[in-house]
Amino acid sequence: MMKISMSSWKVVKGLAVLLLILLFAAGCFSSNGKRRTTGEEPFFQKEEGIAEHGKKKTLDRIYQIDPGDKEFEVSDKFYTDPPRKIAILPFDNLVGGNYILNSVPIPRFSEKETDGWNWTYANRLRRFFFGHFAAREFVDIELKYVDKMLQELGILTPNDLYKIPAQELGRILGADALIYGRVTEYKNSYYALFKQIRIGLHIKCVSTEDGSIFFEGEQIRHDNDIRVATNPLDFVIASFQNSMSMRDVYAARASEEVTRELVIRIPLVTSFIEEEDQRIKDRINSKLSYLPTSDTGVLYEDKSGNTASPPVQDKTQTDSPEPPLPRGHFSVGMQ
Repeated sequence: MMKISMSSWKVVKGLAVLLLILLFAAGCFSSNGKRRTTGEEPFFQKEEGIAEHGKKKTLDRIYQIDPGDKEFEVSDKFYTDPPRKIAILPFDNLVGGNYILNSVPIPRFSEKETDGWNWTYANRLRRFFFGHFAAREFVDIELKYVDKMLQELGILTPNDLYKIPAQELGRILGADALIYGRVTEYKNSYYALFKQIRIGLHIKCVSTEDGSIFFEGEQIRHDNDIRVATNPLDFVIASFQNSMSMRDVYAARASEEVTRELVIRIPLVTSFIEEEDQRIKDRINSKLSYLPTSDTGVLYEDKSGNTASPPVQDKTQTDSPEPPLPRGHFSVGMQ
C-alpha cells in the first residue's frame, strides 16, 4: 500500500479547502433576480470619478509590477479649437502577425494566416479604443463606414494610408480630425514562475484642416505574474497557473486597459457637453410645442417631421369614430 507523505497530504487538504471555499463563494454570488432596491432610485445623477475611473495609480502599478510606460501630449490648439467629428483609422501593426513568445517570433503556417493575425491584433486594439472613445463627448464615425470608404478608395495597407494627406482624407470622410494608431508591442513571456503579457499602442490625432497634431501619446501595459514555489509540487502548480494566465482572455484585458488609459488622457471638452445639452433642450421644447392644449387642436407629424392640422370631420356622420392618433403620439395632462 502506497504511503502519502505528510507534506503531500497537507497540499491535498489545502486544495480541498480551497475548492469548498470557491463553491461556497459561487453560491453566495449567485443572483436570484430579486430587486434589492425600491425602483425609485433616480437616474442621471452626478457620476463620481468620471475622469479618473480606470486610471491606474502608482500603488496599482507597484502592486502589479507594471511600470506603465506612457507619454501623452496635448497641443494648445486642442484647447482653443477642439475637433468635434473624429474618424479612427485602421491601426498599423508594427509587430506583425507572428505569435511572439519570449521575444522570439513563432511563424504562422502561411503568409495569408500571418496577414490575418496582423490585422486581428491591430483591429482588436482599435475596437477597444473605439468602444471607450464612443462614450466621450466627440462625434465618432462608425468603424465599418470608415473601412468601407477606405476599401472603395483602394487604401488597403498602412503605406497607402500614409500617402493620403489628412486634409484630403478628412474631406472624404467628413471628419474634423483623424486618429492614427500603431501597435508597438504585442508579445508574451513565460518562464515557469514568471509570466508577462506586454501590449503597447501609440495614437496620434491629426487635424484635417491644416495637418497639425491635436494630441499624441503612447501606453504600454505589462500584465505580470510572479509566483513562489517552495517544493516541486508548488513549482508544477505555479507553472501551470502561469501558463493558463497567458490565454487570450488575459490579452483582451490588457488590450482594454491600454486603450482605456489613452482615452482617459484626452482632455474633456466641456463646451461640447454644454452645446449638446442645449441642443437636446431645444429639440424637446420644439416637440412639446406640437402637443395639444386646451385651445389648440392636435397637430399631426409625418415621418419627415412636418406638422399639419388634423383632417376635418364630416359633422353629418355623427356615428363615425374619431380619427385614430398617429403612431407614437402622446398627450400630456389630458384624460
